[in-house]
Amino acid sequence: MSFAQTDSGVDIDKPTERTAPGALQKYSRQIALRVVAGQIAVALFASVAITVAFGSRFGYSALVGAAIGILPSYYLAVRLFRRTQSMSPEQVLRGIYLGEGIKVAFTIALFVVAILVLDVEIGVVLLAYVATVAVNWIAFFVADLGESPRERA
Repeated sequence: MSFAQTDSGVDIDKPTERTAPGALQKYSRQIALRVVAGQIAVALFASVAITVAFGSRFGYSALVGAAIGILPSYYLAVRLFRRTQSMSPEQVLRGIYLGEGIKVAFTIALFVVAILVLDVEIGVVLLAYVATVAVNWIAFFVADLGESPRERA
């Protein structure tokens, strides 16, 4: 697969004759949403297992911690792929930085709400949060990034 060269690098939205428009962006979005789906699967498994083993309060705490990991990740995944073709690379990078900043603030706000408002076991919340965030780290090793649209042509 081949993408057009521009002054600032490769334009993933302006393909050459062998590439479908937006193919790399579509593929990247699928990977990001698969990571979020993996986080949801880990959250459900952990919450059910902890509920069975330790009771509903601990299972609820695990669900809260998992939600703190999932919701900001989903927000960022959706935000990053809302860009238009008319955006410059600088605007895209600014959007990434802003999205990451909002994600961090969103995560902190969710932790504050969990600690101050919800009746949860904070240790279980933290463990479930770490488990869902670990899905992001594991995805780098599991995701088949070598099968990007660029390699299929």
